[in-house]
Amino acid sequence: MKRVASVQDILRRWDPIGIRPGEFGPADEYDDYAPHIVSMVARGCTRAALCDHLGKLRTRTIGVEADPWHDATIAGAILETLARAEA
Repeated sequence: MKRVASVQDILRRWDPIGIRPGEFGPADEYDDYAPHIVSMVARGCTRAALCDHLGKLRTRTIGVEADPWHDATIAGAILETLARAEA
């Protein structure tokens, strides 16, 4: 659960719809995406695969414009955070 909570915190920074969770929208707005992301990383997904997943969530699920640079930054933060949690 600690890993899921860590990813939830990062997803709040991702914030593709710009609601600043907890400030202008529900604090748990993106929390449901975290367990699957943790599972992807546990299975050894690459940064590119995680970035692609975030991009699909952004454009297909949420329905906002693509932002590959921001998705790549967030994917890197997720991978780094989860790698530190394993160490």
